[in-house]
Amino acid sequence: MSEEKKDKLIELGPDVLADALLKLAEQDDKANRLVERLASDPDDIIKKFKGRISGLKRRTRFIHWRESKQFAAKLDELLEDLEEANPEPCVGMALVASFLETDHVIFGNCDDSSGYISNVYRIGARSLFAQYASRCPDKKKVLDLLIKTYLDDPYSVREGLMDKAREMLGEEEAKNAIHLFEILSEEEGDEYQKRHLQRAIESLARQTGDAKLFEKVRLKSQKEPGTSTCQEIARVYLESGDPQTALEWINRIPSYDSFMDTERRDLLQQIYGQLGDSRKQEEIAWLTFRKSRSLHTLDNLLKIIGKEKRDQVIEDEAGFIIDEGKGDYSEIQFLIDVKKFDEAEICILVKAGTKNLNGDFYYTLLPMAKAMESEGRNLAASVIYRALLDSILDRKYYKAYPHAAKYLRKLDMLALEIDDWQDLGEHGMYHVWLNQVHGKKSSFWRHYRGE
Repeated sequence: MSEEKKDKLIELGPDVLADALLKLAEQDDKANRLVERLASDPDDIIKKFKGRISGLKRRTRFIHWRESKQFAAKLDELLEDLEEANPEPCVGMALVASFLETDHVIFGNCDDSSGYISNVYRIGARSLFAQYASRCPDKKKVLDLLIKTYLDDPYSVREGLMDKAREMLGEEEAKNAIHLFEILSEEEGDEYQKRHLQRAIESLARQTGDAKLFEKVRLKSQKEPGTSTCQEIARVYLESGDPQTALEWINRIPSYDSFMDTERRDLLQQIYGQLGDSRKQEEIAWLTFRKSRSLHTLDNLLKIIGKEKRDQVIEDEAGFIIDEGKGDYSEIQFLIDVKKFDEAEICILVKAGTKNLNGDFYYTLLPMAKAMESEGRNLAASVIYRALLDSILDRKYYKAYPHAAKYLRKLDMLALEIDDWQDLGEHGMYHVWLNQVHGKKSSFWRHYRGE
């Protein structure tokens, strides 16, 4: 809201604003909750919060997946109420913990295949718990409650509590937490719970910079470390300031292994950066760029080789794509993004000539068509619109017939601006072909005629 509007509202006075809010609250549930919250004493809000938590713990009615989004919104509102009450941090932490304890009942009586409800526990509640715990001065109390809450996690929605443990506990208590979790892990007989405890130790080891401990715990559950494990261990060593050991772990991954290849190259580039090996860093940046040309990978490359080389890199890559590239969608999109429309047009027309444009890829192709049209590349735009139109009609996708009709009207308009159709076939011929192949799709033609 602008300051000018705010000033005008203030001039109206409290009575006018109060009446307006009450009137709005009668018409809108969210506004009503806001008014209730504003008019309530913080102690009353907390009392209502506790009552609703007790109600959730006694809940027996099943929550169907169609209701999950609405139910998740109510849970979010409950946490918002608590935050608005602004309780003393240690009290707030305990109240959020009581909210988390409702997961036993809620997840035992719901279909959360959409993930709406779990997100409230995994994201909203976790964040609020960390917010209060970080400000609670009694760190031993924080540690006790954190461990108690983390351990009782049958639906795996509390694991994220450990992600900010160092922030909540401080350095000393975070190390105490590691020690306690190690003892609990050694004594635990259930494999699921043991792994749950080990994940807590891994998270704490990472946050405290203890890469050796992270490595030790991660390897306990694996006879032979796979690609993801090697990369995770390497990343933790890198974060703890040991790029050489990080490189050794990356080098354990076979060169032919393509799993998580993008992540591995990104990690290698960071490792070589810390090692001060600019030649290797540039080599990896070029490899990443060539494997997936985009504005992001271009910017990443230029950070290493110099921003002043941007125009030359773009010129060289555009030439390479035309001469030796596959002319796939990512290459075409890159050419459009860097304003090389001549080369993009060539790629589009060549792909059309080999009938490789697949109109099923609507989200990829439509922005390309619009970009080419905006630059007056009407023939290339027509090629894409034809592919999109053909896809809808070939699949008899009735719901999209209004879009297909719009594409044909667009083609009618673009045809007026095209003099050289090259090998594409004039629009009149295409119209005849459409009538021959799809003439019986009467609902499409009705949309086209605007009936």
